[in-house]
Amino acid sequence: MSTVAINPKGARKYAEGTGPLAWNRAYLGSSVGQKILVAVTGVALVGFLVGHMIGNLKMFSGRESINAYASFLKHDLGVLIWIARAGLVVLFFTHLVYTIRLQRRAKAARPIGYQMQRAAQASAASKSMLLTGLVIGAFLAFHLAHYTFGLVHGAELSDGTVVNYMDLRDAKGHHDVYTMVIAGFTTWWISALYLVAQLLLFVHLSHGIPSSLRTLGVLGRRFEPAAQALGIAVAGAIVLGNFAIVLAVWTKVLQ
Repeated sequence: MSTVAINPKGARKYAEGTGPLAWNRAYLGSSVGQKILVAVTGVALVGFLVGHMIGNLKMFSGRESINAYASFLKHDLGVLIWIARAGLVVLFFTHLVYTIRLQRRAKAARPIGYQMQRAAQASAASKSMLLTGLVIGAFLAFHLAHYTFGLVHGAELSDGTVVNYMDLRDAKGHHDVYTMVIAGFTTWWISALYLVAQLLLFVHLSHGIPSSLRTLGVLGRRFEPAAQALGIAVAGAIVLGNFAIVLAVWTKVLQ
């Protein structure tokens, strides 16, 4: 017997508890649904990190290249850049919230801990996923305050004047991102903070990427070594690309 009533003169009516929203609540209320959501949002965030790192490497193409790229993102995309930023915020908080929910559910399922802890299958990275994720989130807030809003540090010009990052302009009138990045990373404590954050990002991604692939069924147990290698390779590429910019400023390759 059908549980759905069809009204030829109006919208489709669902019996109580059988509509799309009810299915959505049931799906996201299950551990399986929440794990899949965490995996999907994690993969999407990794994709952003790869694209962001590749864009930042335009620093090595010179001032004009990176400044033109930044101008394209900020001005040519118009409202699309704000939609993308809002989407990233939603992805990040969805990933974080459901990770916390899953951990709480796991602890609630066993309120009394094991008498003997034997975590042969659990690596240090897997046990610290929530902690590294929270630290990376805090660093992201700092990164936005630093380079997006210019609230943390100023750029010292050749005449000794200190100006806000947002006021830097190149010969074409574009925001001088090239000078901004160098001004930021010539300050030792800012560089040190970025490097530590990148190391934590590597730890997080090296476990998170293969874990997401397993959850989504992309790679089974047979391909576990390949999944681990892929996680290390992608995480390593992101971190090394970001490291390269900081080190290039320190060694005066970028100046």
